[in-house]
Amino acid sequence: MAETASHQRFRARIEYLLQHMQVVDVGITLLFRQTNAQHAAGGTILDALNIESARYDRLRHPVKHDARIFNFSRARNAEHSLVALHGHFTEYLRTILDEMYQGNPLLVVGKAPGTMQYQEIVQLGTFEAISQNMIDNVFRKLENERSTTKLLEKVLNHTQVHLDPEQLDTAIMYLEMRHLIIHNGSKADAIFASRYAGRTRLSDGDRLPLLARTVQSAVAAVTTLVKDVDTQLLAGAFVNPR
Repeated sequence: MAETASHQRFRARIEYLLQHMQVVDVGITLLFRQTNAQHAAGGTILDALNIESARYDRLRHPVKHDARIFNFSRARNAEHSLVALHGHFTEYLRTILDEMYQGNPLLVVGKAPGTMQYQEIVQLGTFEAISQNMIDNVFRKLENERSTTKLLEKVLNHTQVHLDPEQLDTAIMYLEMRHLIIHNGSKADAIFASRYAGRTRLSDGDRLPLLARTVQSAVAAVTTLVKDVDTQLLAGAFVNPR
């Protein structure tokens, strides 16, 4: 199936993201197996793993504390993956805007009008550099909305792309977890709990379900959204296939 360069790059990013997440998760699973078998023997986690190294001095906790320590790392792995997923989605929107500019510059610069000083034009030197500067400035202005939904809407404005509301809402829910991870201690706030009451049982103050299956669901929802956007932009000839 035809796709843009931006979509191809996004898929590659997602592949590496899932691979990294799974490497860490399976590593933690194997650690659990080895330490659980050594609970009766006592000692530290390092003793249970038969490792003596100053590099791992934070693992000199009693082996019976393995669940607390390893589950903490498993949750951080999920946090990293959800934040990275948001970054890859934003990168897709940024690069697809670049591709849209190649076909219709006025469609892109019209999303966030601005001006350039003569000095800036001279300093940039080439048409390519001037174009890149304009695209970067447009995207920065769109990002200032501080809303993933509004950013997506503005990027797609005047493209006749129509997204399935249920599909979009699910993807945005996972993308908004990034804000909660960074700014709210990985806990749901009242706005999130109310907005997605039909999709999650989380209440204000509840911790996000930082599990591998949460990441898998998030990746599936956002990947479907990006594919739909890409397919419709190609169908409308707003971008060209790779």
